[in-house]
Amino acid sequence: MSLFGASNVPGAKRSIELDFIRGIAIIAVMGFHFHSFPTGSAVVAAIEYPLKSFGLEGVNLFFTLSGFLVGGLLLKQYAQEGRIDATRFIVRRIFKIWPAYYVLILFHVISGRHPLDTFLVQNLTHMQNYYGSSITQTWSLAVEEHFYLFLPLLLIVLGRFQTRVNTILAVLASICVAVLIARSFAVHSGQSHEAAVYTQYRMDSLLFGVMLAALYWMKPATYRAIADRKGLLIAMVAGLVLWLVFGTRIVPLDQSIGYTIQAIGFCALIVFTVEYSGPIRDSKLYRMIGWVGVYSYGIYLWHSLALAPADMLIRKATAMHLPAVPAWAAIMAAQFAIAIVLGYVTTRAVEFPFLKIRDALFPAKRKAPAIEDVTGATP
Repeated sequence: MSLFGASNVPGAKRSIELDFIRGIAIIAVMGFHFHSFPTGSAVVAAIEYPLKSFGLEGVNLFFTLSGFLVGGLLLKQYAQEGRIDATRFIVRRIFKIWPAYYVLILFHVISGRHPLDTFLVQNLTHMQNYYGSSITQTWSLAVEEHFYLFLPLLLIVLGRFQTRVNTILAVLASICVAVLIARSFAVHSGQSHEAAVYTQYRMDSLLFGVMLAALYWMKPATYRAIADRKGLLIAMVAGLVLWLVFGTRIVPLDQSIGYTIQAIGFCALIVFTVEYSGPIRDSKLYRMIGWVGVYSYGIYLWHSLALAPADMLIRKATAMHLPAVPAWAAIMAAQFAIAIVLGYVTTRAVEFPFLKIRDALFPAKRKAPAIEDVTGATP
């Protein structure tokens, strides 16, 4: 099964397994940001725990998945042709990311929800993760934009030396180690915020996904050997869950080694979901989460607009002394509904039409699968 060749336009074949992972990530982000109505209920607290605890971890999952998918697009070409068409890649990424993103910025300019000096220049130049933005959720998009420039340039340099796949993996792993060391020093120096959002401290979350893509496309026997070890994958995913529950409470530890642990665990989660979620793939819950994942980018961009209506509902529920648990359920459901509807509408109205234009002007190259080491032999 190819995970990288599917278009994002409506009707094109998609990997529901990867959409399921996107859905899990965006649900974690929404749940973390959404405002809650106090109930005092232990049952509600238990339901809210995964929603209110792992918003940043949802972003980390997006990073690793993006590295796997975007790295896969480049490494597939590298494996088949021994070269990288960086210009074509960047142009296609622009059509995918920028239209919906700049519509969001235009909306905030016209609506006046934030003073212009709190977001405009930062967001237009994709430097909001360094200089801050009142459209707070967009910091992660800056990290990904920087990654989209860094990775093809790195692979072009490696391609000039006809680099073997093991060397590519060694270079990527070395960069991850350097990022971990630099991030650990930043955390130790009290730069907690910088360690969480600056590109040079977060790039490794994406690069671990790229390394997984390198195995998938360039060392398929190694990938298959890992994928066949179901028990190991389960143990790694279980270790990830334990870290999320207990390790993330120690913020300095989580922001240093923790991001690395998460990236490795998310790689295992991706492989496990792709290879072993078949028995539940047709369940209504799985498909519903996968459907949400299809619109995850639009939802991520626009979900903060659900917060103001939620605050209004919370004030009204408090003033009317409504029963706490039903009020909580209604307010949370309203936020999810608003965010998902906004994401659905904007994706259909903006993202999908621009993807059709992109595929007409710069169609994806269709080539018979050729998963092999670019040198023709396994080092």
